[in-house]
Amino acid sequence: MHVNSARLRELRIARQWSQEQLAQLSGLNLRTIQRLESGAKISTESLRALAAVFEVPAESLLVGDPTPSQPALRAMREGVLRGLEFTGLTARADFWWFALAVAMLLAFAQLLAEAVGPLPMQIASLVVLLPWIAACTRRLRDAGFNPWWQLISLAPVGGILVLLYLLTYPSKTESPVEGTAG
Repeated sequence: MHVNSARLRELRIARQWSQEQLAQLSGLNLRTIQRLESGAKISTESLRALAAVFEVPAESLLVGDPTPSQPALRAMREGVLRGLEFTGLTARADFWWFALAVAMLLAFAQLLAEAVGPLPMQIASLVVLLPWIAACTRRLRDAGFNPWWQLISLAPVGGILVLLYLLTYPSKTESPVEGTAG
């Protein structure tokens, strides 16, 4: 978790506290306060201590403070905008949000197809085909696999399941979670 260093500094200055005073009041080390105001990662304990001292919700001290729907909508939008882009990487969560958007579009097309005939489903399937292949290519590359692994989906019975399993692998570039000193 990254602290919103500007907000932290703003709250401290509004109360006319020095970094030393904030360290004393929060029970944190002066060096920790200095690092946090420089934008370093924050531990849960340090976050709680600062939130208590400032009497604000802990989430308001973090960078971004996104609402739950924003990452999902951003990932879906990004998937659509990068629809024909086969280069780069796509993070696991972003890929699955995009996959949900594709599934919802196909479900809507199926409902429409039941009312007016098969044409809406056929058109929707063609529209999502290339963006889906591009997203799978970027996702497999992010997981450390060769994008040609998509061809396994052509194998009868288990091919799709194997591909879906490969798409669930974590990013190759993810680093293990490190504890941060508070």
